[in-house]
Amino acid sequence: MTAPVATAPLPAPSRKQRNLVFGAIGAAIVLGWIGDAFWASLVDRSPLTLLLLNAKPRYQILVVNRLAVWVFLPVALARLLCTKPLLWLTGGWYGPRTVDWVAGRSERGGKLVHWAQRHFPKRGWMVMIITTSNPVCLLAGSVGYPLARLMLWALIGTTVRLVAVIVVGDIFSEAISAFTDWVVDHRVPVVLLSITVVLGGLLWQRRRGTSALDELHSLEEAVEGGADGDEAAS
Repeated sequence: MTAPVATAPLPAPSRKQRNLVFGAIGAAIVLGWIGDAFWASLVDRSPLTLLLLNAKPRYQILVVNRLAVWVFLPVALARLLCTKPLLWLTGGWYGPRTVDWVAGRSERGGKLVHWAQRHFPKRGWMVMIITTSNPVCLLAGSVGYPLARLMLWALIGTTVRLVAVIVVGDIFSEAISAFTDWVVDHRVPVVLLSITVVLGGLLWQRRRGTSALDELHSLEEAVEGGADGDEAAS
């Protein structure tokens, strides 16, 4: 008799649901690349657009003094939090298969992931207050951690970090402004250099299969392949 297959917290998705979720995650990745390529063109002309495309800390610092706090905080929060429910949903749909995929990225990381999996229901909040990275969101979904709690801890931790950015931006406002002015004065070469760096990095990662989209495709193949295997076993 074969051992029972561990079940996921949520029912398996339809093909349309899966495609919508993975497509939305992929779209967020591509938007981030666009922001990386054209940040120098947007930083003074449309800082809000830059923040929507890519809310990395370096871009937060560059635009924080160009936007009102009541604009900066909600927009940055929305951009940083938008994919977390999608990753949680993926973990909930595929359960242990997502944990196996995350653990398989490295031997040391695998031991940490399996330890976290065992202790997540009780101690997960301590991890999430520090970071709600992609693996953490996948792990939370895979163990059935409530989405509302995940988003609460993500909201608290992200807000604290954004407030820190606001404080740093205020302290170093002159230096940030001077750097931005330099970028504006040299906009064309900086944009061309950024595009070259982004495209070159993507080509290099693509050849090695390590780009963010490659990782997403690898996750999709891993969980879907496991789902096919589970159906055959049952």
